Amino acid sequence: MKIDNIKLYEFLHEKEITHFFHANTLTTSLTFIENNGLMSRGLVEKLGLKQTIQCSDDKDEKFDVWEDIFIDTMDLHGYFPRQNLYGPIVFKFNIEFLLEDKLDIWITKDNPIYWTDKLTMQDKYFQDINDLKVNWDNFDRQKKMFTIKNTSEAILFDFLEKIIVDNPNIELGDETHVFNEVVRELKKILLLKINMKKETVYHHVFVKKII
Repeated sequence: MKIDNIKLYEFLHEKEITHFFHANTLTTSLTFIENNGLMSRGLVEKLGLKQTIQCSDDKDEKFDVWEDIFIDTMDLHGYFPRQNLYGPIVFKFNIEFLLEDKLDIWITKDNPIYWTDKLTMQDKYFQDINDLKVNWDNFDRQKKMFTIKNTSEAILFDFLEKIIVDNPNIELGDETHVFNEVVRELKKILLLKINMKKETVYHHVFVKKII
């Protein structure tokens, strides 16, 4: 159920929420960077681009979120004392894009991976801004997933502030540190983008975050 973007912007500011976060694997994140924006899993598949298979893929298609982009109101790595289960790369966006009122935002009451056929749309999603205001505190923060519905292009990088890399503290047999390799690969792609004089967003701060 679509939430009015302007009212949502005002509500989030009241809650002192000023940023959205999207976590993913290195493979999928590189696809986003190469295409200048977040993309739904459905769009990546349609364009024949690279992405990491997720255990939720079948349910995403079944429950009509395959074409959606998921963002959170917090960095789950910082919220839980563990690595982010969606992947080590976290994109941090400011919420100013809500002021444009172009995107169709829905908010879940639980992660779709836990949905069943018995649930109604009222069970799955907040219905409107009033429902959100009344019931915001009745649902765990990580269950309230903001979904940008039915996207057909790469989006949001105009509002990108940081790319954060979680350190898994994994060392390969030849003493190669996974974290260093991930950072090196990301920097290579970002520098290529800058040198090609693509979107200026790639000049934003690149942060290494340590577990």
